[in-house]
Amino acid sequence: MMTLVVGAGAIGIAIATFLRSQDVQVDILARGKTLQAIREKGIGRNGLFGEYSCPAGDVGAYESYEELPSDAYDYIIISTKTMANPEVSKELWNHRECLKKNGKLVIMQNGWGNDVPYLEYFPKEQVYNARVITGFVRPEPNISHITVHTAPILLGSLHGCDNRCMEPLAHALDTAGMPTQVTEDVGKFLWAKMLYNTTLNPLGAILGVNYGKLMESESSRAIMDQLIDETYAVMDAAGYTTNWATAEEYKQVFYEKLIPDTYYHRASTLQDIEKKQKTEIDTLNGCIVDLAKKYGVPVPGHTMIVRLIHSMEDNFE
Repeated sequence: MMTLVVGAGAIGIAIATFLRSQDVQVDILARGKTLQAIREKGIGRNGLFGEYSCPAGDVGAYESYEELPSDAYDYIIISTKTMANPEVSKELWNHRECLKKNGKLVIMQNGWGNDVPYLEYFPKEQVYNARVITGFVRPEPNISHITVHTAPILLGSLHGCDNRCMEPLAHALDTAGMPTQVTEDVGKFLWAKMLYNTTLNPLGAILGVNYGKLMESESSRAIMDQLIDETYAVMDAAGYTTNWATAEEYKQVFYEKLIPDTYYHRASTLQDIEKKQKTEIDTLNGCIVDLAKKYGVPVPGHTMIVRLIHSMEDNFE
């Protein structure tokens, strides 16, 4: 099995280490300081699930799509920021000869609708999604630190395609120690993650606190309750479902398990804001706002969250 990781951030590097530990050949597409660090030092991970490192040269490191080998990859894991999807999808199509005949794209990103740019080029039988609800940070360009974990990675098709092709990838990750399963209901689980992310991620960035602190404030709990209620209203209008039938059922799990399990995690949006990098807000709460407009559902809470994050981005120097 041979895999390409597009997006050498915290999650991409971590996934690469898990796969490499199972003798899966891994190449990484990276740039700048990250590319240099991978070529000179290899990659590594620490934190939850233990430490593992790959020495320099143990993983392939490429700077451009033009350099990728032909007929090479069984899987291309896409773990870039979501705003890169239009460019990545086009580049992968222009260099699609790097994929094996039955090769698959696996999107490991936050948000909803990330498959849309890829479906403009690739058939639905090649495009799969992953639900990842584990926390990663990158203390060094070539190192991933796993901070929190609350549920297995789930792999599957949003379009009713045969999921058996995901089993070798799931087996490799699971055997390596990263709990991973194949599911027929990946859409429901992605919406569960949307509920989690759109409630916690940008609010944690705006207030500058970890997830646990959000739960301890009566005022921030009220905001989160509103965001959850609005998300359920949008899901109901759009015909989407998740693992909890009502907002109240979800809130019980959210406050009793999900936040305690990830108490100390600092949101990826907060990390982006601190680095003065553009965030993924448009594919998180922005997606809720867009769907709400389409179906005529008022979402004042999500609308305000999006405006606040965009205001913070506008103040980057």
